[in-house]
Amino acid sequence: MADMKRTTQATPRTLEQRIRRLEKRVTLLAGSEKRQLTITPNAFHPALPLGLGVLVLVCGYLGLGLPQHYYQPLFAGLVVILVYHRQLWSLAPGHWRWPQIIVNFLMLSLFFKLLIGGGTRYPLEWLKVPVLRKILPAEESPWYDQLFPNFDVAWQGIPAVTDLSFNITMIQSFLLIATLAGAVFRFQPFASLTAVLLLLVSIPTFISFNWEWVVLFLVLGGTSLYLQTYPLTVRLDHTQQKNE
Repeated sequence: MADMKRTTQATPRTLEQRIRRLEKRVTLLAGSEKRQLTITPNAFHPALPLGLGVLVLVCGYLGLGLPQHYYQPLFAGLVVILVYHRQLWSLAPGHWRWPQIIVNFLMLSLFFKLLIGGGTRYPLEWLKVPVLRKILPAEESPWYDQLFPNFDVAWQGIPAVTDLSFNITMIQSFLLIATLAGAVFRFQPFASLTAVLLLLVSIPTFISFNWEWVVLFLVLGGTSLYLQTYPLTVRLDHTQQKNE
């Protein structure tokens, strides 16, 4: 009889614990925990990441210049839409929201210029040949200058060779997409190879940047984006859930 009473007393408690665990799993699958993170206020004032973002734009302009290809703002816009859709960055409240989104878009545009800012290159523009050029005399020049022609030696490029150009931004974009695709599908040898090729192709572009400002751009830009992330929440371990 005593054992029967113990089992009847313990059954409602275990049932309640099981229902509680089941509700936690259902809410985790439904994604309600993610919606709770969006409501969680950020610990920093919105003016801090916004002001830091404006400073990042100044450093990026001094180190990288302006974006010169439409791929850079295009990729930046796709990243901004994806990140806000996946709720990885917090939306600033009130009138701070759209200025912060615009600043993030401009920061990412400059960041993509660092990755795919090669532009159009003319690798053989230095190749020139000497050309004998005749200088025509002016109308008010003396008559003896018009009788004897005047020649000058000038350096001129070869039209079929010197005008040879490569769109480095297209090549960098292809390698960047291939690297991201290899990383998504976890094909590490392919992703590593395309990343090395992207680095080698981008070396002439990297040399043209002012890296004193580029380093500040990367450090301050990463800090500004980090301040916009949601605060971390403490989750229970599996051992604690089993004990409950």
